[in-house]
Amino acid sequence: MSIDPLWKRLRSVDWEKAGISPESGKKLTKLLQDLAAKKEVRAMKASQKLWSFVKANPSFSGPIRPYLQEIFHISEPAVRDEINDLIDLG
Repeated sequence: MSIDPLWKRLRSVDWEKAGISPESGKKLTKLLQDLAAKKEVRAMKASQKLWSFVKANPSFSGPIRPYLQEIFHISEPAVRDEINDLIDLG
C-alpha cells in the first residue's frame, strides 16, 4: 500500500474540523506545499509568509505541526531552521 504524496494529502485536509475557515485552509495548503518545494528560494518565501500567517492566527499552530514535522525531514538545512521557528510558535 502506498502513501499519498504530501501535496495530495494537504489538498484533502478538512481544515474546518480544526476550526480553520475554508479561505485560511486554502492559504495554509498553498503555503505548506510551497514550504515543501525543492527550490530553496520558494520554500524560504513560503516559510516567511507562513510565519506571519501563523503569528497572526496562533490557533493554526497545532493543526499544521504534523505537516511541518514531515516537511522538516525532506528540507534543506536553511529551510529546516525556518521550520524550527514555525514549530516554536506553537
